[in-house]
Amino acid sequence: MINYNDSAIETTLEVRELFENPERKFKLSLLAGKEGLSRKIKDPHIQKLGLVLAGEFRYLDPHRIQIFGKKEITFLEDMAPDSQREILEKMGAKNPCCFILSRGMPPPETLVRACNNHDIPLLSSPLKTSQLIDHLNQFLKDRMAPNTTVHGVLLDVFGVGVLILGKSGIGKSECALDLITRGHRLVSDDVVKIIKTEPSALFGTSFSLIQNLMEIRGLGIINIRDLFGVEAIRKRKKVDLIVELVDWLSIEKPERLGLDQNTTKLLDVEMPFIRIPVTPGRNLTTIIEVAARNHILRVSGINTPRELEENILKKMREENHG
Repeated sequence: MINYNDSAIETTLEVRELFENPERKFKLSLLAGKEGLSRKIKDPHIQKLGLVLAGEFRYLDPHRIQIFGKKEITFLEDMAPDSQREILEKMGAKNPCCFILSRGMPPPETLVRACNNHDIPLLSSPLKTSQLIDHLNQFLKDRMAPNTTVHGVLLDVFGVGVLILGKSGIGKSECALDLITRGHRLVSDDVVKIIKTEPSALFGTSFSLIQNLMEIRGLGIINIRDLFGVEAIRKRKKVDLIVELVDWLSIEKPERLGLDQNTTKLLDVEMPFIRIPVTPGRNLTTIIEVAARNHILRVSGINTPRELEENILKKMREENHG
């Protein structure tokens, strides 16, 4: 049985995650609304506030990050103070998750006051509006996409993202290590984070704590990057093929021809799937390499078992007519 948890993890995040992580490219600073940093961002899309500032409050989505660009700030500052306060109070009453100013622009005092009154985080970034939106879009796309964890090994084999699954102790890591020595690349061992970034695309990555590490029974924990160099690892790879290693005796009828491509579902995405029986003397590394090459052929429209079947049927028809 395939060993993975197919339930997606919650795809919301707190505003503080944008602000407190120094590795992000947003370069954010907090200007107001500190008490609201626990507010949830529930929609990965970014919203600019042009229509809202013009009085169309129905267009304000409180679950999205709200961006004040140069045009929005200029428009706001051109208003009379009373109009500013009225607009910002109505925006605050909608309880948006946060506001972000681009270009490091100083906020109007009315905006700071409204954010403090409603505990709405007001953040500032020195980036241009387009750059800020690009970085936020990429981050939110990855961070808020449906995701799950899989117990297995993910590798890049001939450019094919191969996810190797199987019960504990069947030899997943040992097989992966052999593939690495042949020049293929490790993404993650033991626990793989799977992210659904598009309706039919899954990407795999490693958790930072175990990145580059692999457990080999009898040897312990090894660092693949230190042992084989940076070219032996990848931080992220699209999952193209799922391979399950199973005990030979547990399969009643092993696949002999491979006429049809079997599939399995992961995060509701149909994935090509093969089950490889494990028995002493079988070279699993070579089999997985061939499986990756065969997947490339199938994607390009070449199906060797199907071609063989068609040739056999053609030969039979010729003989019957002869």
